Amino acid sequence: PQVSACPGAHELVKQLAKSNVPMAIATSSRKAAVDIKRQKHEHMFQHMKEIVTGDDPNVKNGKPAPDIFIEAARRLGYDPSECMVFEDSMSGVKSGKTAGCVVVAVPDPRMSKSVFEPIADVVVDDLWAFDGTQWGLSCNMKEHLPN
Repeated sequence: PQVSACPGAHELVKQLAKSNVPMAIATSSRKAAVDIKRQKHEHMFQHMKEIVTGDDPNVKNGKPAPDIFIEAARRLGYDPSECMVFEDSMSGVKSGKTAGCVVVAVPDPRMSKSVFEPIADVVVDDLWAFDGTQWGLSCNMKEHLPN
């Protein structure tokens, strides 16, 4: 599957990596599909300390169950409450919140943001709108918008 990166994803990963923020991918996709996606997005994958896929044996229940985020946090050596999740789906937002993570919803533009607002900690139009300073991250994406 040829999947395009979300607008701002590459720059966000770059900024978080510069600040030495440990990152993981927790995706419902199967490992084989992730391996294919990785070929096109290695510039982002190289910064991921862990990749937890939907077919991982330690993930008993898929999203909206919290298993995948709990496992990703465990592998990073953090409590889920110390982790931030970026999610584009309602099941992922619910999963992240149930795990105890801070959740940033980045819904598909065709979806109404209003359905995410009662659950997510913050809802942004795209990753360029993310401002991590409210969580102590030195990452305000508006400062890195392309000209």
